[in-house]
Order: sequence, then structure tokens, then C-alpha cells
Amino acid sequence: MKIHFSLLFFMISCSLFAQQDPLYSQYQFNQLMINPAYAGMYNSLSAGAISRFQWAGIDGAPRTNTVIIQSGLLEGRMGVGGLVLNDQFGVSNNYEVQLAGSYNINFEHARLGMGIQGGYIQYGYDFSKVNFDYLDDPEILNGHETISKPNVGLGLMYMSERFFVGASVPRILNVSITDGMTTSERYKRHYYFTSGFVAEIDRTPVKLMTLVRSMNGEDVSVDITASVFLDAIVWAGLTVRDFKHFGAMAIFSLGDNLNVGYSFEMPSNSLVYGNYGTHEISLQFTFKTSPITLFQQKYF
Repeated sequence: MKIHFSLLFFMISCSLFAQQDPLYSQYQFNQLMINPAYAGMYNSLSAGAISRFQWAGIDGAPRTNTVIIQSGLLEGRMGVGGLVLNDQFGVSNNYEVQLAGSYNINFEHARLGMGIQGGYIQYGYDFSKVNFDYLDDPEILNGHETISKPNVGLGLMYMSERFFVGASVPRILNVSITDGMTTSERYKRHYYFTSGFVAEIDRTPVKLMTLVRSMNGEDVSVDITASVFLDAIVWAGLTVRDFKHFGAMAIFSLGDNLNVGYSFEMPSNSLVYGNYGTHEISLQFTFKTSPITLFQQKYF
């Protein structure tokens, strides 16, 4: 399906010349996506997938599919993990593979994790998808561009059973391309700060989490999520991003090993018209690999 020229400028300005990291709503049990220090934090093996369909109904809107696996090693002193990601937005179609490792320092009731990751990102652009109403340039209309670049990331995370705080830079290297005449910036470094805690109200766990994201020290974005654990079966909650996008989510615990989640978001600006909201689906399997565990309950 062709993308109308009126949408092209928006997509190029947001995606082509300053590609942003994919957005997620259900990062609270899958934080390896944004912080390599999360690998092995729970000394268990987990594998999962998340699919996000943003602004459904708009041609060229973002779609992200991610597969994640991570495990603790050496009774929780180390962790390993990896992710495979496909992120589509307008003319962009990017693939990413990252491998992560962490080293954990155990305290009496808490753990400090230090993580590093590295991998490759392939940035792909297909200009044949663009439908120009006022411009006809065969080099653009029929052009395909593929760029592969390595990247590395770092992260820290301190966690107890009911509290955590983390900081990370998942992709440290900015990506710029020079064609001999001009230089275009394809990716800017993102900084993440996350925190959360769990309290009990009438014996019901209540969780509050926040994520602060900044692109290259600018363009600060803030997520706030509040959820409750109902009957030890479902985490149900509300989320707000920059006080412009609002959503609801539910993550079901189906036995000891399986979580299934769904979230829905709607913007409050002009994008509320002409689309069917943002939908995110998650699936996660978790298996204990050691009888030795620091945390009795997985809250994050």
C-alpha cells in the first residue's frame, strides 16, 4: 500500500533522519528490551514475545515485533540474554539482534546488576512505498537503501523484591551516514531511567512504575503506570505517556510459567482521529533453573 506524500514529511523527520527506539507499554516484566542489566536478575529462564501495532488504521504507522530470551547463571551471579527485533515505520524497516550479559552483586535482600550488550542493526528504507502527489523523482520512488551498523549498550539495575531502580543506554553509538556531499543522522542515542515499587492495600499488591526516556539528552518522555494484582491472577492497570497518550492494560498469570498480556492506548491530540488506537500483545514463559532464589515473587 502506498503512503501519501502528506504523511511522508512527518515520517521522514521522525524516522529517517533521527530514528527513535521502539516504544513499549508492557516493559515491566520484559525490561531486557531497555536494560541489559535485567538479564538474569531473577535467576530463571524466560522467553517471550511482544507485538505492538501503533495508530492502527494509519498507513505506514509503526509496527514492532520483538522476541526476548534471558537466563540466570551461577546461582544468579551472572545473566545472559538476547533479543531479535523488527521495527517498521513508514518507509523504514529495521532489523536488530542484540546479545546481553550481566554480573550481579548480591546483598542480603537485594541485587545490583551491571549489564552490557552488543549487536547489529540493519536500517532499511523502501522509497517505492511513497505516493508523491506533487513530486516525481524516479531515484526516490524506486530507491532501496540498506545500512548495517554495530552498536553496544550499558545498564545498571538495583532491585529488591518490592523496589527497583535502573539506568541504561541500550545503544550508545549514534549512527550517521555520509554520501560524499551531505551527512544524515539516522539514529540518536537514547537514555533510560526506570523505577518502581510495590505496596499492599488491603492485602492487594499495588505497583507504580515510571520510565523516563531522553533522546541524545533532549526530547524527554515520561511514562507512568499504576496497576493492581487482582486475585493473584491478573495485573490490571492504567498508563499515561507525557500526559498526551492514555491506555489500559491487563497481564494474566496463567499458572506458574505463563503470562499473557494486552494493552490499548489512545492519543489525546489530533492523532485520535483516523486511527483505531495502539494495541500491544505479549507472551512470556518463565521456568525456574535453580532452587536458589533471592526473590520469592516476581513483581518486575
